[in-house]
Amino acid sequence: MIKNLKLKIINYLEKLRALPDKQKKIILWTIVIILALGFGFFWIKTTISRFAKIEESIKKIDIPLINISSIEEKK
Repeated sequence: MIKNLKLKIINYLEKLRALPDKQKKIILWTIVIILALGFGFFWIKTTISRFAKIEESIKKIDIPLINISSIEEKK
């Protein structure tokens, strides 16, 4: 089975080598764009997840209330 897969990969690479340069560039740019979209999707997904965790942490912080009116009266 592994030999069969190796043979298929080798045959595919030989077909790619035989293509004109224009088609090779199209294939290359297609792969680059697909990878960029994939990485961008996962980057956005992890960034949103991290911001959600930061938001949860901020909500847990108990900030004491300061009574400003009593400070102004003392002046």
